[in-house]
Amino acid sequence: MPHTYRPWMKRYWLVWLLLTLVTLFALLAEQILDQRRTREAEFHQQFSRIAAYLTQNETLLPLLTGDENLTELQKKFPQIVQLEHTQNRPLTGPRFEDASEGRYWLYNPYRQFRMLVDLHFAVQAPEVGLALAFHIHAQPAILTSAYSETARWQWQRPFINLYQPFLIKGSANPDWRALHVAPPLLALTLWLIIGFLGWGLLRHWRQNVEMRLRADYFQRTRRESLGEFTAGIIHEINQPLTAINTWLHTSQLLLKQGKHDSLPQTLGAISLQTERLAGLLQRFRDIVSERPVAMTAIGVESTWRRVTVLLQQELDAGAVVLHQQFQHDHARVIGDEQWLEQVFHNLLQNAIHMQQGQADAWVAINSERLAHEIKIIISDNGPGFSVEGLAQACMPFYSSRPESMGLGMTLVESLMLRMNGQLRLANRAEGGAEITLIFPLAE
Repeated sequence: MPHTYRPWMKRYWLVWLLLTLVTLFALLAEQILDQRRTREAEFHQQFSRIAAYLTQNETLLPLLTGDENLTELQKKFPQIVQLEHTQNRPLTGPRFEDASEGRYWLYNPYRQFRMLVDLHFAVQAPEVGLALAFHIHAQPAILTSAYSETARWQWQRPFINLYQPFLIKGSANPDWRALHVAPPLLALTLWLIIGFLGWGLLRHWRQNVEMRLRADYFQRTRRESLGEFTAGIIHEINQPLTAINTWLHTSQLLLKQGKHDSLPQTLGAISLQTERLAGLLQRFRDIVSERPVAMTAIGVESTWRRVTVLLQQELDAGAVVLHQQFQHDHARVIGDEQWLEQVFHNLLQNAIHMQQGQADAWVAINSERLAHEIKIIISDNGPGFSVEGLAQACMPFYSSRPESMGLGMTLVESLMLRMNGQLRLANRAEGGAEITLIFPLAE
């Protein structure tokens, strides 16, 4: 695992986690909805059963006299638990009277008797709780102990019987113990397989992309370094060539006064070849030392993060911790994107190399927005600059490391000057190097 967890990995696993949670929630929700549909179907079945009993009661009431054998009657109609005669019951009196929990009297004033009905016989102990309200605003009579007015699922339906216009209510709660764990576990296993396979493929693709970026970037870095190196070499060679050319002209003048008649022509040819060589070298220097560039507005933070990707392997190999704190609200500076990338690359690479084998290695970058400029401070926990290094760090071919060509800081200084920037080198009081870059702000 890389030393710093990359943002694209976080985004990938965040999306994976979101999809996994949605899948698991959907599977559990479907089971809960299936329970609700089942309980609702049970409620309607009980409604139909009780409605049939109520219809029996209204059909049977005008046919009885009140003198029937109750035991024989209960064999066919178990809901009738008692028969009683009444006296002087008015014909317009109520046909219904609440007796107790789930029991009520039905009156036949024409024959002066009543029968006690118990609707508990109509209930077959369903999973859904049932209650019967004899009036719309009355407290419902509990038919099954599972009924609760605070349950999550609630249903109710009215009966349309003339003398028994009741309201049946039902309730139920999800049965969490009845949920099947196999589908969520299977889905979780599938998502784990998909997640790790996708992560492997994505990581492989990102590594290939980063390898191509690194290869392209290092190729461009070699060309830039070679250009600076060649410019320095040409500058050193051109001076002796000019001296030789002057000497040859002087020799030609002296020889014109001598006795060797053939030497002036030979020396003239040497002079012409020397001038030609100097001209070729000058043209080559003009090509590699300067190039016309249109300065544009570039983002400091995005360029830095691109360089950290290019040097990720070096950071991981050296166990170097990055501390990044940009406080300029994504402000942009005037410069060239490739040049700024080269500056950051050289500075970060130097900081990594100077801390090789060090236990507590880190590099910090901080930004500060000024009135018309942005100040970037890059510091590390390495040995810092020596007194000689502070004085000659930007000199061509100077380096404190034997394997280095000594052109990195020279290139940094040259590119900063081309972008109208400032470069300052210093040591931290606690130890380590501190490099300050100041860029003009792009308004």
